[in-house]
Amino acid sequence: MGSLAGQLKHNGVTAQVTGEPPLFDVVFTSDPVRDYRGTLRGDGEMLRRFNALLRERGVLKGESKYYVSLAHTPEDIRHTCEAWASALEALATA
Repeated sequence: MGSLAGQLKHNGVTAQVTGEPPLFDVVFTSDPVRDYRGTLRGDGEMLRRFNALLRERGVLKGESKYYVSLAHTPEDIRHTCEAWASALEALATA
């Protein structure tokens, strides 16, 4: 979660990482997200583009939420963080 939040900030993408480990997601909004209704005010098109970019980079994620478990290896986590960086760079320059 910290890596994703840091990469969003680094790329100048307005969004928030919400949830609790091991279940979280990103909401593309500058508005506070305090509950489920707050997530609905996020930019759904931006989320769809981000998820599509992640799939292109080998990260299969549902339309909402990351589910992290003990089955994920350090290599899986590294790969996901690299995919976030690449996808966010693509979003920021689009």
